[in-house]
Amino acid sequence: MISCVSNTMTSQRPAHPGTSERVRRALGRGVAFRRRRQRLADLLEALALATLLAVVAQFLVNGGSHDLLTGAAGDRLTAVGRLTGLVAMDLLLVQLVLAARVPWVDRVYGLDRALKAHRVLGRVTVPLVLVHVGTIVVGAAVGDGRTGPGGALRELLAMVTGGDDLLMAAIATLLLVVIAVTSVQIARRRLGYEAWHVVHLTAYAAVVLSVPHELSLGSDFTASPWTRAYWWSLWLLVAGSVLLWRVALPVVRSARHGLRVDRVVEESDGVWSVVMRGRHLDRLDVRAGQFFNWRFVTPGLLLSAHPWSLSAAPDGRSLRITVRGLGDHSAAVRHLKPGTFVLAEGPYGAFTTRARVRRHVLLIAAGIGVTPVRALLEELVREGHALPGDVHVLYRADAPDQLPLHGELERLADLAGHRLQTLVGPPEVGSLLPAGAGGDGSDASRLARLVPGLAGHEVYLCGPPAWMSLVHRAVQRAGVPRTHIHDERFGW
Repeated sequence: MISCVSNTMTSQRPAHPGTSERVRRALGRGVAFRRRRQRLADLLEALALATLLAVVAQFLVNGGSHDLLTGAAGDRLTAVGRLTGLVAMDLLLVQLVLAARVPWVDRVYGLDRALKAHRVLGRVTVPLVLVHVGTIVVGAAVGDGRTGPGGALRELLAMVTGGDDLLMAAIATLLLVVIAVTSVQIARRRLGYEAWHVVHLTAYAAVVLSVPHELSLGSDFTASPWTRAYWWSLWLLVAGSVLLWRVALPVVRSARHGLRVDRVVEESDGVWSVVMRGRHLDRLDVRAGQFFNWRFVTPGLLLSAHPWSLSAAPDGRSLRITVRGLGDHSAAVRHLKPGTFVLAEGPYGAFTTRARVRRHVLLIAAGIGVTPVRALLEELVREGHALPGDVHVLYRADAPDQLPLHGELERLADLAGHRLQTLVGPPEVGSLLPAGAGGDGSDASRLARLVPGLAGHEVYLCGPPAWMSLVHRAVQRAGVPRTHIHDERFGW
């Protein structure tokens, strides 16, 4: 078992030290940002709840309450199906907004948490759709005097063949079921990202295919002028959000900035940095810690968009990413030629210092997760937003040759008088640290010895998802509140 801990802390006068006034202003902006973010989060969640309550209220006012309470057995089942269909469509539209890359949602939650909420709602929406179909079919069968599974099946066939809108609605239901099945973790691993992504794009088709059925005569979506106005407004809002933020804005930004590959640099074995230049990059609203979905206009890379973080703080002249060749697409970046056109969707992510409200900062990285951490350190040093010694960097790797950008971290730490510790050694089961690092005891106690005053730090971490979960648990047990721990996860 190999384990080593190296420490770097300058004894020289820092070249660009932070000042107390600069730090005070930066922390003040963090307090204001957190307040704005919380108010916006409350507003967004209230709006989502309001849409759900509006749907239920419209159903009850338009005669649904009578069918639920006093209708015959078949009418009651049908009423349940009508209500679940309305709620399912509302939740599906909320899911599309969460996946539309709307900036306000991204700033509040971060793209990873927005997509997590999207997945959670999906686990509710698809069962509601199946309940909607099942209760409508059984309710109609009971009303027609058809009993048993055979009667329900005949009713279903009659519905599906009874009109184009019902056939399209049936196809939409099948698409949603396929999406739900492929969202199971085992299926995701077998499919691969590209196939999974294509399947999930059919969610837009499912919504479009369902609209003719929802607008059919006698539908709850058209029960009154106000109801029609409500649903049309909701559909147009969601469609506009998707088209604007997922399609139009990335195209416009790519054309405006004209990003092209400037050079590719090998950082270490299997790790390359891609430096890109373009026009008006100083006007691009991007911060250290954020990421883009990158497409390179070259065979083999154009059809694949990858969420790679910036590995250098934006300077208004260039953007840089650093990639480890873990697959065919990521390994192919080493062959990029200068001048290759780049399509960039973003920037995304809440992994920035905007929400920082504590003077002391702990940056923790493992493996290629060092890229956004290195960018954050550069921003803190360049902007003078930390006093000498206020930033502590922990860099974890299994072997000494797995430390890309270590030299850059070392130079930045030296420049501003901050501390860098490199933790190298094979992993211990259930531990975020190598054997021997920080002494004996739990990860929380070992981290507290490595980072004096750990409980008072703002913590930023990036690395493999399982490792980040261990870090979360350890730093919280060491006394750091959850609201002062920041990360971004790119799992799909």
